[in-house]
Parts: sequence; C-alpha cells; structure tokens
Amino acid sequence: MGKAAQAQARRDRARDARLKAARERRLKLDPDQLARERRIDEASVDVEVAWEERAQAEQAVTDAEIAAAAAIERLVAERLAVKDVMQLTGLDQATVRRLRQLETDSNDDAGTTGEGADAEVA
Repeated sequence: MGKAAQAQARRDRARDARLKAARERRLKLDPDQLARERRIDEASVDVEVAWEERAQAEQAVTDAEIAAAAAIERLVAERLAVKDVMQLTGLDQATVRRLRQLETDSNDDAGTTGEGADAEVA
C-alpha cells in the first residue's frame, strides 16, 4: 500500500471514529432514541421473518396441492368419475378440476389419463 493510500486509510479510520463518537454523544442527549432505534430494528426484522415464513407456507400449500393432484390422478386412473372423486375426497368440483389441471400442467402425461373421466361427469 502506498503512502497516499495509507494516509487515506488513516483519514477514513479517524472519520469513522469521529462519527461513532458523535453518535454516542447524540444518543446521550436523547436516550429514548436508542430505544426507538431498537424498536425499529426489531420491527424490521419481524417483518423479514414473517415474510420468510409466509413464503415457506406458500411453498407448503403448493407442495400439498401437487400431492393432492397426484392422488386425484391415481383415483382417475382407477376409472373413477370426477363426481366419485368429489364424493370420496370431500372436495368440490371446481377444486378437483383445478387440481387436475395443476397435475396436467406439471406432468405432461397426466392429461391423457384423465381426459375421459371428465367427460363422464359433464
């Protein structure tokens, strides 16, 4: 490191030290400020944690729907009509159709197995 770089590093350290000292003096003038900053930090972190938990919950819903869609396709593969699947599972027709579409969207082979079963109910 050259002399100019060393001098700049010393000035940067000195500035950082002065900023730290100024902040400490300011906090002494307003002790409630430190408590406020902690509350703000905690609330910010709480938002981040909650948003991460939300993303995990959304992924859990997606995973559960994919598993349900696969199970519905297994029922349809047993030549059950959609109305029978509805009766066995307790799901409404719109949900069964949506899950079947989800399975079709995520698995190209699933649509060929179940197309005839929808015709039985319609």
